[in-house]
Amino acid sequence: MLLRAATVHGAAVAGVELDPALAASARELLDAHGVDGTVVEADFDTVPIDADIVFAYLSPATLQRLRPRLGACPAGTRLVTTGYPVPGWEADEADGRCYLYRLPATEADVDRECRGWASAGVLVGLRPDAPSLVAVKLHHGGGPVAACVSGAGLSEWVAVRTGADTAAPGDEVIVDLRFDPRPAGTLAAGTLEVPGEPPFYVFAAVDDGEPGVWGLSAPGCGVIGRALAGGDAASVLADARRR
Repeated sequence: MLLRAATVHGAAVAGVELDPALAASARELLDAHGVDGTVVEADFDTVPIDADIVFAYLSPATLQRLRPRLGACPAGTRLVTTGYPVPGWEADEADGRCYLYRLPATEADVDRECRGWASAGVLVGLRPDAPSLVAVKLHHGGGPVAACVSGAGLSEWVAVRTGADTAAPGDEVIVDLRFDPRPAGTLAAGTLEVPGEPPFYVFAAVDDGEPGVWGLSAPGCGVIGRALAGGDAASVLADARRR
């Protein structure tokens, strides 16, 4: 993105990358094309934002955490996200999985009378030996926000990040579930737990089929749980993909 912005549009560019190897690779790419740009090795939420256009490829919970800082950018700043929209904002334009916001952004309507998870649980189909990200939504009851996963195999497999540390009653809070790479045939079932909220059931299976995420009703959680416990992951995923 930095290279194209500089060479095609003549922009002055600066990048922020937390991974040292990726930061070094980006610098080498800019140098190889004679682009006078900078890439700092840092966390995006610790670096001043000073740009006419901000491009971000970040997880939903991270975008939610950054929303106050992004919202403080000068009027007229353009924000482009890819992969995921900014939770709580209405995009001015969207195409595929790219979203454009002209700041100040338009706040999305939130039903503050709603409480609990958007569904009772989720079934996640994952590709072998590849990391994956799943984001789920909670209408929080208000107060401190904390989340953890439990269950055989799940707590060692999944890292959790919430989009906020505190919430007002009815706030929508995004919770990221980051799955580490696992081989085909890996199965896990457990719960995502937030104090004061009902448990959210998580079922995950790794195979060679198309990855997918399917929301589940309470009865659906029971059906999927029994099927996976019986080793019937293949038919469960096949049925989910047909739907």
